[in-house]
Amino acid sequence: MAWDANEKGNYAYLTKTASEHGGVDNFIDDIHNEGYQEGHEHGMIEGAGAATVVIAAAIGAYEGIKHLVRKHKAKKQAVVERSEAAQEALRQICSDSNGELYDESEKTEIDDE
Repeated sequence: MAWDANEKGNYAYLTKTASEHGGVDNFIDDIHNEGYQEGHEHGMIEGAGAATVVIAAAIGAYEGIKHLVRKHKAKKQAVVERSEAAQEALRQICSDSNGELYDESEKTEIDDE
């Protein structure tokens, strides 16, 4: 809403307030400086809020990625452990058979009588 010079009392208020500030130019400077200060404070508050959101998002992303990396490492470790266990089982089977290889041609059938 714009200031209306014709509205009763506005001009008197304006001139009185301007004289309290040391003149029209000082009054205008004070209005500007006050508005600038309020805008700066408001911007700082919004900037702090935005920074907080960005920091929270970064921390959340970091924690999410860290969880996925741990999960991947755990799966990889499980595969390595199963592979080593299978290799050990094969070594044990080979050593138990005294190095003899299984030959299917030596397989005998049992006749039912």
